[in-house]
Amino acid sequence: MAVRMKPSEEGTIVIATSERVRGYGLDPDRLIWHVPVGVVVEDFRAIACSDEEGLAVSSGERDVPLCLEVPDQSWCPRCLSLVPAAHE
Repeated sequence: MAVRMKPSEEGTIVIATSERVRGYGLDPDRLIWHVPVGVVVEDFRAIACSDEEGLAVSSGERDVPLCLEVPDQSWCPRCLSLVPAAHE
């Protein structure tokens, strides 16, 4: 699996796709960022952290900083463990 990355002034940027997790009650919705793999097939995007699960494509791919410091957003821990730059 090739993780698409590029350097930037803010650090390493990874191409990612998001999963929206709905908040309960007064909790805000959260965005969980995943490393996409392969190509989109019938609006389905495979993700690096699962051989079976994936995401319905709605937001497309985005440039996401490896060191993400945005409220209510985080990396999928399993996807993050697959990014080589995360271990440097």
